[in-house]
Amino acid sequence: MSETPPPPKALAATTRHLFQLALRVYLLCLAPIRFFQRSMIYHPNRCERLLANNADIAVRSHDGLELHGWLSLIGTSRREDSVDVKQELAAGQPVVLFFPGNAGNRSNRGIQFDTLGSLNAHVLLVDYRGYADNPGKPSETNFAKDARSIWNHLTQELGVPPQRIVIYGESLGGGVATRLASELCQEGIEPGGLIIQSTFSSLVAVTQAHLPVVPVSWLLVDRYPSDRRIKEVTCPILQIHGQQDTIVPFWIGQKLFDAALETSSQGIAKQQIFMPQTDHNDVYSWSKDQDKLVDGLKGFLDGVDRRSKSEVKPDTKTYPLTITPTRDETQFINIDWTVVGTIILIALPMALWWFSRSPQIKPQ
Repeated sequence: MSETPPPPKALAATTRHLFQLALRVYLLCLAPIRFFQRSMIYHPNRCERLLANNADIAVRSHDGLELHGWLSLIGTSRREDSVDVKQELAAGQPVVLFFPGNAGNRSNRGIQFDTLGSLNAHVLLVDYRGYADNPGKPSETNFAKDARSIWNHLTQELGVPPQRIVIYGESLGGGVATRLASELCQEGIEPGGLIIQSTFSSLVAVTQAHLPVVPVSWLLVDRYPSDRRIKEVTCPILQIHGQQDTIVPFWIGQKLFDAALETSSQGIAKQQIFMPQTDHNDVYSWSKDQDKLVDGLKGFLDGVDRRSKSEVKPDTKTYPLTITPTRDETQFINIDWTVVGTIILIALPMALWWFSRSPQIKPQ
């Protein structure tokens, strides 16, 4: 009677083969996210020179680029070349420093210009580098430095006191706006207010919500950790978010609001505008919650206007023209995620090679 043959190795070989195949597919899916992530995050609408609504603005960046934008002034007609910008700004109305989302350019924000202008606020929007007619390539670090250059231009060249400026961030622009407000407040330069619309607690959180099986916390280079930065914002805060938001889910925006201080340095409670029937891109258009939005914005901007005019002495500080934004004093944030992501993508193929090695069969 013959001996029982050893268990077949076919099942183990098949399992190993399937594991190798799954790992290869997974790596192929991760590679574009790792190496082409900025083209997936930023969607600029490039164009030739854009004509201004009221006044053309050109700001020199920290690295010498000329960034173009528009300054929409209250009560002035389009292309009115005779407008004295400094004189108009000196009248005392709030100025909204607007940072848009990740797509399009300033020509796509006409309804925002008109709505905020109807609420007695000037609006300044300088497009990001790489957007519209601006040179350069988008990145979180450069956006932060450019935001500070725009702030300096507004306060120094145009003479607008910080307490009259409302920093406004839409979607991805909320990350830029929150960082600027945080850095200013930490330096004792308090803006009139911060408005964050349809934005996230961090880019990692919103990306993870859409790609739950991808280790985005290891791969993302531009992370926009607004929930960490907003804790340092001491000016009044207003959040606007649609509860039907399919791009930045409402609960992610709520995490950002919860991380903010309960009251400003002046004792003003943080505020929210809930928009129950509104998605991500229809906050200003086709929204059934439009009246709620306008009323909330009006109340917030009127408050900034009253407080700025009640100041006994305007801020007369002078600030450096170019200041490198401070980095968060958090070890997690200061990790070089470019290096971490590269190590991971090298380690995974090595693991694949290790598991794919055929065992050496010794001769009997």
